[in-house]
Amino acid sequence: MKRLSPEEQLDVLRRGTVEVISEEDLLAKLRRDRPLRVKLGVDPSAPDIHLGIAIVLRKLRQFQDLGHQAILVVGDFTGMIGDPSEKKKTRPMLTREEIQRNVATYRDQYGMILDPQKTHVAFNSEWLGRMSFEDVIRLGAKMTVARVLERDDFTNRLRSGVPIFMHELLYPLCQAMDSVNLQADVELGGT
Repeated sequence: MKRLSPEEQLDVLRRGTVEVISEEDLLAKLRRDRPLRVKLGVDPSAPDIHLGIAIVLRKLRQFQDLGHQAILVVGDFTGMIGDPSEKKKTRPMLTREEIQRNVATYRDQYGMILDPQKTHVAFNSEWLGRMSFEDVIRLGAKMTVARVLERDDFTNRLRSGVPIFMHELLYPLCQAMDSVNLQADVELGGT
């Protein structure tokens, strides 16, 4: 494949994408003329990768095909919490053993979409599991509950009188730590 200009790369990456936040920032990063570090986080909440994640994995593959570094974060720590996005109630917490059973099948599944030789796989327990409670408190002091509650899923649950538990409020903080620790230039997501 011939090397595409940053503008051509952006055109390719826009296809099949609902929203790019922000296109100007992504284009500026593409113009740096170096491979971008592109992160996708996947929580192993079941033994099989969800179809919705497979779609985002294909977008990550596009980045790979354009010469960028794919980073797949396996949320073996955040998977115990469970992503509260789009959930009308609290997910049951999973045990480490349940998570490890689910992780065992993921490598073969993502390898059907991504180039395994060009994919950096990281487990977020490597950094989240080492944090002390003091670290969590100091990090929590950098964000407000009001900001977390701006998420539609939390707002809807509050309006409906459905409880939101503390561990769910910490989930976005954990996601942010993933990006900081991996020094991601681009983050992919989807529901």
